[in-house]
Amino acid sequence: MQQAELAALLAAADEAEQTKLLAEYASLADTRLAQALKKLYDDTRSSDPPCAAGAAAALTTLAQIVQTPEVNALAAWTAGMAALHLDGQMELALTHLDQAAAEFTSLGQPLTAAATQVSRLHALAVLGRYDEALECGLQARDVFVTHEDNLAAGKIEQNLGNIYFRRDAYRQAEQLYRAARERYVAVGDQIQLAQIDNCLASALTWQHQFRAATQLYEQALARAEAAGLEVTQAEIESNLGGQAMFQGRYDRALDYLERSRRRYTALDMPHEAATIEKELADAYLELNLAPEAAAIYARVGPLFAELGMQAEQAWALTHYSRACLLLNRPDEAYTLLVEARALHASEGNAIGEAMAALIEAQLYSIEGDYEWAALTAAQAEAPFAAANAWEWLLLARWLRAEAIRALGRAREAETLLAAVLREAERQTLPQVALRCYTSLGLLAATLGNKVQAETAFKQAVTLIETLRAPLPAEEFYTAFMADKLTPYTELARLCLADGSPERVIEALDYVERARSRALVDMLRGVLPFRPKPRDAFESELLTRLEELRHELNWFYSQLNHLPQEDVIPNPATLTALQEAAREREVAILETTRQLQQRGQSNLTPLEPLQIEQVQQSLGPDTTLVEYFSLDGQLLAFIITHEQVEVVRRLGDEAGVEAELKQLRFQLDALRYGAERLRPHLAQLTGRVRHYLKSLYDVLLGPLESRLGNRRLVIAPHRALHYVPFHALYDGSNYVIERREVCYTPSATVLQHCLARPLRSPQRAVLLGVPDSQAPRVRDEVSALASLFPDATVLLDQQATLAALREQAPNADVLHLACHGQFRPDNPPGPPVMGAAENTRGSGW
Repeated sequence: MQQAELAALLAAADEAEQTKLLAEYASLADTRLAQALKKLYDDTRSSDPPCAAGAAAALTTLAQIVQTPEVNALAAWTAGMAALHLDGQMELALTHLDQAAAEFTSLGQPLTAAATQVSRLHALAVLGRYDEALECGLQARDVFVTHEDNLAAGKIEQNLGNIYFRRDAYRQAEQLYRAARERYVAVGDQIQLAQIDNCLASALTWQHQFRAATQLYEQALARAEAAGLEVTQAEIESNLGGQAMFQGRYDRALDYLERSRRRYTALDMPHEAATIEKELADAYLELNLAPEAAAIYARVGPLFAELGMQAEQAWALTHYSRACLLLNRPDEAYTLLVEARALHASEGNAIGEAMAALIEAQLYSIEGDYEWAALTAAQAEAPFAAANAWEWLLLARWLRAEAIRALGRAREAETLLAAVLREAERQTLPQVALRCYTSLGLLAATLGNKVQAETAFKQAVTLIETLRAPLPAEEFYTAFMADKLTPYTELARLCLADGSPERVIEALDYVERARSRALVDMLRGVLPFRPKPRDAFESELLTRLEELRHELNWFYSQLNHLPQEDVIPNPATLTALQEAAREREVAILETTRQLQQRGQSNLTPLEPLQIEQVQQSLGPDTTLVEYFSLDGQLLAFIITHEQVEVVRRLGDEAGVEAELKQLRFQLDALRYGAERLRPHLAQLTGRVRHYLKSLYDVLLGPLESRLGNRRLVIAPHRALHYVPFHALYDGSNYVIERREVCYTPSATVLQHCLARPLRSPQRAVLLGVPDSQAPRVRDEVSALASLFPDATVLLDQQATLAALREQAPNADVLHLACHGQFRPDNPPGPPVMGAAENTRGSGW
């Protein structure tokens, strides 16, 4: 057996087996075996980390047995690289590498001692000890140049470039990367070329040389794939994700970042996976998924601190503070900023300090202190300009302009915004451009220039819809749109101010375009209803998702059953069940998002609402009422087959929400069972009618003269989705007693549904479980069963999830009289069986 063969066996063995093998092949346990194990580590670090880890462990075992200076030095060197590359233990890496350098020096091997400094300067850089790293690297490079070792000299220059990159000095980094690349070309090392092209592409990306960067990334990825370099592929995918996010290509960004995260996870490299999780959190933050981003930052920040990864910790804290701003937690945001700024300062990272200043300026702006907001944003501009960090520089200038606009200095703000917009378009930064268009529109509207305002808002809408089109799932689209509704609202305002019938219809179109469109895309077949696994990893995720939903259903069922007649639930039991349910909800969210991030969206550009088609479909017997609000005041678009009109100033949105809250409070008393409340039923009914009447007076009373005797279709807005319009009370009757009431998410969804061929429903599946909280479920299901030629009734013990799944696919009508747990922050799972709440449907 040769040393190389034994090295492979040792790398695959555990510690006991390694000791046994070394005893069995004692004649091969020498310096040549140590060199073979070191070479195996080098060869597999980027392609097979578990094998590399085994080689490093075997070399440590060999050193303990052989006890010779050179074997000890090789073992310390390899252990240091493993601590650095595989475990993220920087301080431990330095201890081993210093030991190796000292032993090689004592052996009279200065070139090998210098080679250990390649890894040493990497560890120093990660720990933020940049001056030491630079000194270490330059000394080692001098040794390699003297000995004409181009490969080692190139590695040093690559790591020196990494230091400048971490400090956002992209031009200096590029120069060092190019010098290293020339050396790798000279020696023909394809592995190092893949790595250096990745580094160089990142430096070019941050200098906005996107085309050249993309070519290098693709070239590097092809080399890494050809060589089987899994780690390098993960690094490149991460960088491609960052580049795509920088350009506003969110679908591509999420896809590449998720690929990278999965690859690092499969390679069992938790510190690298944590870094990618931070990148994903950054992406979530760009899409306004602040709670999800905050949860990740809170999780990975302490890990970075534990590993001594100071730069990563500083950036996690910085962006965590941004998430807290979005979550309306300003005090926490400020505390995080102070800590982040201190870490950036200790690293000498001017860009990091500038980013903290930019977020602090946002904080001042939110608090209404626009003078400080403008000054602080201006302080951030110089470091961004020095580093050619155009997106952040332009965001700082935009924020300064916004503060100036808020201070009433309109002309100064207009000049600055126009300059920022020109540069954003030149640098291909649509996220900044749409902010500028929105701000310029608001400014023009303030100055009374309605034409200019409308033009600017339309430009903003075009950019928004271009950016959101490729998002891979509705959750991402909805979150992305959350802070981008101003142009739609302002365009609707401008159209309504005109007042002509054509402009009222145009206003309705903008209201529609601001609404969610996932349902209509599903109805059109553009979005899939359920994902299909594309590989084993996704199959495992789907299996886990199903398990989590079953567990969540059980906890929901337990929560629904807790209030039994006169029994008040134990607070500790209730809290434990709620926490367990929440844990499953969070796990479902994370698992679902992992599945979505590799999705491909087929969303097409939104077409204007075809109002004539809607009117024709409504016919003379139906009226569509679509609600909206401007400046907190509710309004309603009324669409009939004859005309479209708008009724404004219906009432204060906040007041309606307060009345609705009181109504829900009264209805929630029913959770404790009908028998317990029977003595108070008249009083409870009176209170409920009071709030149903007050809601009617605001929402439907002012519209009655325009509704006639027509069927009513409601498209609610925000909190109005919780209003039971059919149950509103006019003082004498409930609305449902004199007109049919249906609901639609939007006019666009209604248009699509009405365009489908009508057919008479024949087969119905009717499911319900009566209990004390919904005692009339049995009567409800029995009454409905008589309406259909073929009705399958599932009551009591027959009302199971298995029976529902078996019967539902062939049903024309599916009616569920069961309790439901609706969480707007969580994807829906299967219905909860075991307790009942009537689920009302709409249909003609």
